Amino acid sequence: MAQTKRSAGLSTRAARQKIRAGGEKQACIAPNRYIIYRRPKNGVSGRWFAQWYDRQAKKKTKKFIGVADDRQNADGTTVLTYAQTQAQADAWFRLQESLAPKSHDKTTGSGPYTVSDALDDYFSERERQSGERARRDKITANASIIPALGGIEVARLGQRRIEKWLADLAESPRRLRTKPGAGQAYAPPPVTDDEKRARRDTANRILTILKAALNFVFKRGLVVAADPCWQRVEPFKRTSKARVRFLKKEEQVILVNVCPPDFRALVMAALLTGCRYGELSRMKCGDYDPGLQNPTIFIADSKSGKPRHVYLSKEGKALFEKLTAKRDTESHIFTRSHIKRRSRKDLGARWGRDDQASFMKAACKAAGFKITFHELRHTYASTLVNSGCPLQVVAHQLGHSNTKMVEKHYGHLAPSYIADAVRAVMPTLGIVE
Repeated sequence: MAQTKRSAGLSTRAARQKIRAGGEKQACIAPNRYIIYRRPKNGVSGRWFAQWYDRQAKKKTKKFIGVADDRQNADGTTVLTYAQTQAQADAWFRLQESLAPKSHDKTTGSGPYTVSDALDDYFSERERQSGERARRDKITANASIIPALGGIEVARLGQRRIEKWLADLAESPRRLRTKPGAGQAYAPPPVTDDEKRARRDTANRILTILKAALNFVFKRGLVVAADPCWQRVEPFKRTSKARVRFLKKEEQVILVNVCPPDFRALVMAALLTGCRYGELSRMKCGDYDPGLQNPTIFIADSKSGKPRHVYLSKEGKALFEKLTAKRDTESHIFTRSHIKRRSRKDLGARWGRDDQASFMKAACKAAGFKITFHELRHTYASTLVNSGCPLQVVAHQLGHSNTKMVEKHYGHLAPSYIADAVRAVMPTLGIVE
């Protein structure tokens, strides 16, 4: 039996009494092994559970071990101390370990090297170089790649297997965002042509993650595969659709006017900079540089992992001058003045993840049209393009490395600009009477 590992929150009765009634607390005693204490609401003794985490399948398995010695002395059989619980759970843990598929041992290089191992190595390198985008792609891989392909050895991964996974993924309903602790919810299966196109487009993006991970480990010799078959898997064709939903000038004014003051500042900044919600919520007063000629906002942590300076218009400069005046450089520019979930600790705090959703929904209802907060970024880009701004300038402001994405989503919005540019540079040849 392994040595007992102490836990400050579970080892003693007094420590366990600090856990709220109806709540639970867990302690990791070894990799993949957890002891969970659950305190009932009716005041009786708590319950001990063992939990095994299968990393390849991303699955948790629980087993009831016994009653905690909260109200009576332990007997070592049904009423257990924290140490006795570990001893009782040890045999069950060893059984779960023996049943689990053997994973690749990175220290010795032995064992099958699976798709899950490849994704782990790939994201370890990506997270070292860039944070937020890698984190999001890892969540996507855990949800859509590992359950179907994670346990397959890379050397035995066939082209037909990947193509079947891709087809199944395109036909599956999309995942819906749920509250923490709630079960995963799904939208209805795709029925219309546009819904099917959107699911295929999503499947293509997930295929890109899988290919990138397998190419990464293949090029570095982490896996010996005679045939890198994944490179021959073709994505679905004709899935991209240019995003055309953006607000006209008068609609932007309406939206700003119906927003409460704290959210209004956030919306105005999005319309005047094209920054993402996460970039705005992390923005500090010190990131604003008024400059004598070229006022800018510095984005240190972007989706691409590359920092950038966003140049401001006169109206943009006026907004940030007002928001940062006489404030400490380490203060967040955008803070909340509304109370969330009746908790006053949110007053004056920075905007957190997804906090904007309910405010955006209410503002759209008041304004009489529907748009997401992210589409304020598209509105900014569309406004620049329709005003004749060069696409490479738009790409710089949005943080893109080239104009490919701008041309894809916004290039069709400015045919007059293209026509004017052609007429301006094309000389008169004198060949037509």
